[in-house]
Amino acid sequence: MWRQYWVTKKREGNIGKRNKKICLDVAGFGFIFYSPFSTEFIQHGEDYFETTFSDPAVVEKQATEGRIVGVSTGTPGRFFLEIFKGYPEQTTLERHIFKLRLGVEVRDRTLCIRDLFDLLNWDAECPREQMIDIDDGFYHLTLLSNEPESGVLGDDQVVQLYLQELPEMPRLKYSGVPTLC
Repeated sequence: MWRQYWVTKKREGNIGKRNKKICLDVAGFGFIFYSPFSTEFIQHGEDYFETTFSDPAVVEKQATEGRIVGVSTGTPGRFFLEIFKGYPEQTTLERHIFKLRLGVEVRDRTLCIRDLFDLLNWDAECPREQMIDIDDGFYHLTLLSNEPESGVLGDDQVVQLYLQELPEMPRLKYSGVPTLC
């Protein structure tokens, strides 16, 4: 679905057009990006968050390896992720207060986006509407956002997500948990 749209738009030269929009209700304080291969070791019903992923050093290591990439939003709420291909233009970067660049490895043409608290009671089934069909490979994830009109973070907050394919996993450095807001 998204791949076909992406391929069609790529041929038309409209790379910057939005490819998909995902509504994500976040109960925790952030969300995660991952390709299913990177969570195969987590058992159904396991509390991976409390036993492992609540440790900032683990979150940092996972993010630098592009496995389970956690993003702190600092608040629960409703987030609308607008997905784009490529890198944002300079003018787009300048219009956003919150900016974050991450990396992820994609296999089996699937990138999942889920609430961080899904790790409390793991179910490998990612809702279809929270999945992106994308070519296998390594990607830079560029996240951009602003404070919502209400002034309350997480209140129908729009987050633009740009996916740029790379020849290898980017070298990233974090100190603790990657934070967007």
